Amino acid sequence: MKNTLITFMILAGTLATSAAAEAHIAAVSPTAVAGMTSIVELGVGHGCDGSDTYAITVEIPKGMTSVRPMWSDFGKTSITYDKEEPTLVTSVTWQKADTDALPGDTNYYTLAFRAKMPNAPFTSIYYKIHQVCRAADATLSYTDWVALPGEMGEPAAAQAIVPAHLPGWNKFTVPVDIADLSVFFKDALIVWRGTSAYSFNDNTVELINATEGVTTLPGDGVKANDEIWVRY
Repeated sequence: MKNTLITFMILAGTLATSAAAEAHIAAVSPTAVAGMTSIVELGVGHGCDGSDTYAITVEIPKGMTSVRPMWSDFGKTSITYDKEEPTLVTSVTWQKADTDALPGDTNYYTLAFRAKMPNAPFTSIYYKIHQVCRAADATLSYTDWVALPGEMGEPAAAQAIVPAHLPGWNKFTVPVDIADLSVFFKDALIVWRGTSAYSFNDNTVELINATEGVTTLPGDGVKANDEIWVRY
């Protein structure tokens, strides 16, 4: 890297912060590492029309293995297995005891499981989630967070699968077109392609715009087979 770019990165490093998307039910971390065992945390932002969340079922995406739910004070867990592959988990449910149901929708919940991610970098994985709520009079209501991009309905929780990487510079050859770089590089300090750069951090973007000889990556992102350098 040229000395001017190294200086730029030293300045940018003091300003970078990571950001996570927020939604009604969402993966707390926007990304997961391909082929690695990770803790998947799902944040339940609210109940149903004023009723407390009573049970959550998450469908385990295909390609995800070694699923083990984590203990939660929310309630007991139950696991569903594939009929043809008895060791393959297809869904996990957390359910409260009736005595633990709250009279109203007042709490935020985090539920988690450990799993090995598919070895499919630069793709996205979607968790279809079924929410059951319980009103003070014990009436149950239901919301399904299952819609995939382009579909109608409440959106499924999503995580972008990123390649394995180390702190510092990482070199990748992109296998597919990536129009929206924020999907895969929210946790990155900066992305370089040639003399063009991208960052999810607004302060770093200001430095990119102010650095002579450096341009921002175009709005259509990067293309398949592009070589990029990413700093974490």
